[in-house]
Amino acid sequence: MLYYFVPGTSIFGGIKVAYQFVDALNALGVPAVIASPGASAATWFLSHAAVVDSEEVRKTFRPEDIAVFSLPHDYPSLRTLPGQLVFHCQGTDPLIDPILADPAVKVLTCWRQAAEYVKARGVHDPLDVGISISSCFAYTGEPKFEYAVACMPRRGAELGEAVRRAYPAMRYVVIDGMREGEVARVLKHSSIFLATATHEWFGLPALEAMSAGCVVVSTPVLGGMEYLEDGINCRVAEPQDFTAAVGELLQERSAVSRFQMRQAAIATARRYTTECMMQRLSEGLDGPLSSWRRRA
Repeated sequence: MLYYFVPGTSIFGGIKVAYQFVDALNALGVPAVIASPGASAATWFLSHAAVVDSEEVRKTFRPEDIAVFSLPHDYPSLRTLPGQLVFHCQGTDPLIDPILADPAVKVLTCWRQAAEYVKARGVHDPLDVGISISSCFAYTGEPKFEYAVACMPRRGAELGEAVRRAYPAMRYVVIDGMREGEVARVLKHSSIFLATATHEWFGLPALEAMSAGCVVVSTPVLGGMEYLEDGINCRVAEPQDFTAAVGELLQERSAVSRFQMRQAAIATARRYTTECMMQRLSEGLDGPLSSWRRRA
């Protein structure tokens, strides 16, 4: 059995990516479950993954089992378990360097910058399994409120507040504590999405907003620069230039540019569908991860 260990049910991208990974494995015929404290299941997005108690799993873990994790603080305890240990790299903080130095750990990556990071630290065979956007975000022609701006009050919230003060006539929708379906509905009716999280690794919310047909204004990020193309499918601006970049988009003369970027954003997001991720994962199961199928 494959167990994906998660820290709980709180709303952040790493939790959702874990569940999506388990869902994809199950769809491809690999038995996998989420291991969560107290068998608590995240309910803020749709998933069919079974959830079991992580502490009980630790007690009964077998040599033929697989332990997958993404948070570095789980490494010390999981490395003592028998069986295969797999690090699902969802971020490139130096805290992961001891994990990458362990030759017994299989490393999976989700985006190009993460793959480059782990290779630079001596991992010769990381497997890119990709990352995906839930289908509920796919734009299907919903009416857009041209001056509606959506944002998430996370890191960089002061940038969003600066935009609000500079352009008070805009309609602002704060996305906080919402279920995934509700977030998708907000984004599909919004024109602009403010990706204000500074020092972001990949920035899945920005990519979801692009799928929903928003023009994203983002600070520079680490992994997300593989899909963010300034002036083509989004705007990328340093924090000191962020408010001005939003203001430029709001100009009447920018209407055609907004439309073109919106169309380009939707096209970019189609490279990150669940089907695309499952195809990549299937190729891995036919190759380096073939033992996972043999354990099914």
